[in-house]
Amino acid sequence: MEYSKVLVGKEDWLFLQNDTNRIVEQNVGLLKFSPEDVKRWVGILETRSATLKDRGIKYYFLAAPNKESVYPEYLPEGYIFSEQRPIHQIIEGLSTSTVKLHYPLDVLKRYKSELQLYTQVNTHWNARGAYIAYEYLANIIKKDYLLKVVDWADIIFEDTEISEDLGNKLNPPQTSTYVRARVKNAKAQIIYDNGRINSGRIQISQNSDTTLPTAIIFHDSFMTEGMLPFIMESFSRAQFIHTPIVDYNLIDQLKPDIVITEMVERFIICIPSDF
Repeated sequence: MEYSKVLVGKEDWLFLQNDTNRIVEQNVGLLKFSPEDVKRWVGILETRSATLKDRGIKYYFLAAPNKESVYPEYLPEGYIFSEQRPIHQIIEGLSTSTVKLHYPLDVLKRYKSELQLYTQVNTHWNARGAYIAYEYLANIIKKDYLLKVVDWADIIFEDTEISEDLGNKLNPPQTSTYVRARVKNAKAQIIYDNGRINSGRIQISQNSDTTLPTAIIFHDSFMTEGMLPFIMESFSRAQFIHTPIVDYNLIDQLKPDIVITEMVERFIICIPSDF
């Protein structure tokens, strides 16, 4: 059991620690980007946007907030949570750029008093948190494209008991309620899945509404953990690839209308190399 990976907070909320991204050091402000690394990140995002614009494709970058960023009140005593983390350095670095990083922290915090949005024993958001982030992003994209945005009333939320991905590191495993979702009268379905776990997984969705735009979505587990049922309803066809990079060869082959990157906040510390 990987006890060292789990930080037990208030009211038995579990958080990640001792991971490869050094999330605790990011959260308390000890691990930050150098000015050169901020410029590298900004350069990557501006290159992606410009390269895709030359192909007639719009690019969107969604940073999924860490669980700690939404629920710092459940962190253990003595955990001094910083409001100036690597994600803020990138946002500030883009402040004079036409490229934007979309970070739905404020909207998630707005809803958390009414709904639990992340899972007590898991690093991920639950389906309600994922939907709020999806709606936030979809409404941004809708300014540029005729996009269907799934309505909250069209979703069936279902509770289940889970222990992963932090709870199952304890002995005995700690469980809590996890919220899954499905869309009523869904028009989109997954027509291909290579079955890989996490990195390298490829899924393709097809929608019976062929008037919607097409998309390639590069993502991490925050997409497959909750957001996928909603976002595939917004596109006539979408290809989902679990990777932090943007694959220009695939883009040139499929010629989507839209390219999206989704990346959880803690992964921002690792600067990807598209080439």
